[in-house]
Amino acid sequence: MKKQIILTLNLLLCICLAYQPIYAREIKLPDIGASSSVALTPYMEEQIGREVATQIRNSHQIIDDLEINEYLQNLGYSLVANSDDNYQNFHFFLINSRQINAFATPGGVVAVYSGLFLTTDSESELASVLGHEIAHVTQRHLARSFEKSSQLNVPILAGMIAGILLGVASGDSSIGAATAIGISAAGQQAQINYTRANEKEADRIGMRYLSRSGYDPSGMPGFFQKLERKNRYVGKNYPEFLRTHPITINRIAEATQRAEQYKQNMTRFKSPLSYQLMKAKLRVLTSSNADQAVRLYQAKIDNNEFKIHPEYYFGYSLALFKKRAYSEAINLLKKLHHFQPENISYTIALANAYIASNKKQHIQRGLNLLSDTYKNKSYDLVLVANYAYALLQTRQLTKTIQLLEDYNRDNYKHPAIYKLLSTAYGKNKELVKAHIAESDYYYLQGVLPAAIEQLEIARKITFKNDFYTLSKIDAKKRAYQDEKQLYTLEK
Repeated sequence: MKKQIILTLNLLLCICLAYQPIYAREIKLPDIGASSSVALTPYMEEQIGREVATQIRNSHQIIDDLEINEYLQNLGYSLVANSDDNYQNFHFFLINSRQINAFATPGGVVAVYSGLFLTTDSESELASVLGHEIAHVTQRHLARSFEKSSQLNVPILAGMIAGILLGVASGDSSIGAATAIGISAAGQQAQINYTRANEKEADRIGMRYLSRSGYDPSGMPGFFQKLERKNRYVGKNYPEFLRTHPITINRIAEATQRAEQYKQNMTRFKSPLSYQLMKAKLRVLTSSNADQAVRLYQAKIDNNEFKIHPEYYFGYSLALFKKRAYSEAINLLKKLHHFQPENISYTIALANAYIASNKKQHIQRGLNLLSDTYKNKSYDLVLVANYAYALLQTRQLTKTIQLLEDYNRDNYKHPAIYKLLSTAYGKNKELVKAHIAESDYYYLQGVLPAAIEQLEIARKITFKNDFYTLSKIDAKKRAYQDEKQLYTLEK
């Protein structure tokens, strides 16, 4: 309980410290930990990363769309694979906020705000931001900064970082203002701002990761120039990214010169369609209402041919779907699917529109479309998850369970699959299996207390003579408890 209070207090504290002015009059706060120098080991960084990742997941501020998130994970790991520390675990998050920002923490957490994603005009620009943030992690910039602190321990550090990330996303910098006033604001602010030397190194190394991965290295100076131009016209409300990543003319010039040297390794000469489609989907998801999204993409398709800008038509169809104009969305998606039948995004969107129309004939068409595509792409996570959800909607529980179990047997375990599996088991009255699957879901999300709790529930409702299931549950519970103890935040 004490540890949770410390985390909560610092979560509120640091939102203000990062973005509020320093006041002359100090307010005394309770002592929340003895001063001691912190030498962050890789193990401690992993602790911090797990805690921050858990808090981000529990914040309800992330974009909860499997297709977009998988795109971001794949993009991030394409850079990690060519980094100086490709054994480091990374967690890439897309936070639902209009602010133009990105942030990295010890333990490999990289948060990108939807506002930043939508500000980019190419995949290389987005990759350049990820590469820069990955470099901060691999070079341990933030970890080394915090090691110099004399008033931090690991729980406080985790809470502080989460507060910065989530506080900025909420846009409410006044949260906890009364608590925050007077707590060494200048010193704390210095700990979260990278030094110029760190920024320069992250630019240089991030550019190297970008080039090694085959992206256009000019994406980095191009994005910097875009933010610098934006900064000229918005006054005090300049992008948050510029607060922690100050951009100067010299920085842009150095990035431009470096990009020219790296261009010989470039293999991605233009942004792939997947980037354009995910950007369109994100714009529709984050639009304030369906009508706004419809108007935006209606204007775009009026003057553009779908073969040249299919992403505009895709965005328009998703906006129509959001407006529940299913017939119109289906007609548009059929045109896109016919033009490029191998495109999974078109297939899933069309199938979902068919099923959402709630017409018996259309529902079967949607299921057939997913089934036919699945035969050749049974490894595709997003396709399998959407197919399973469609089967759940039509109460085909046995088929759903078989589909998900087959995927788990042959592919990398993913929390989304276990969440669907738990729902399917529950609807099929297989409650013990439902709770075990729910436990697996929480475990893969890094939420060990909830994973253990689900196992305890499963054990209580298991028949006493079912020794196999009981021993399986007990073994898992012991393993989770040991891991929980291993990763308990230490002072």
